[in-house]
Amino acid sequence: MAGRKEDMSHIEKMLYKRYKQHFADCKTVPGSYNEITKTIDVILPEGRMKPSGVRGQSYKYMHFNGVESLTGRKVTMTIKATCLENAIKRLPKDCTWEL
Repeated sequence: MAGRKEDMSHIEKMLYKRYKQHFADCKTVPGSYNEITKTIDVILPEGRMKPSGVRGQSYKYMHFNGVESLTGRKVTMTIKATCLENAIKRLPKDCTWEL
């Protein structure tokens, strides 16, 4: 895996088949296709790949109860995340949540 930074993106060498199946929406480096190894350099925008610490973790559905700050109305929300910390980050800020 090549790791050259370029305007919030990086370049990764991958099999052409993987590129066509999973990254066809990404741009490639012109002339980077290698016929012998059947690889190509793909420009991956920032955020296109999961962080390496997340691979292999399964997602969980977490339920939260809270109250809207403006109206006082009770609300519930379900968030799909790998851990409680990530789910809390995604809760709307205009509510008070029971954690």
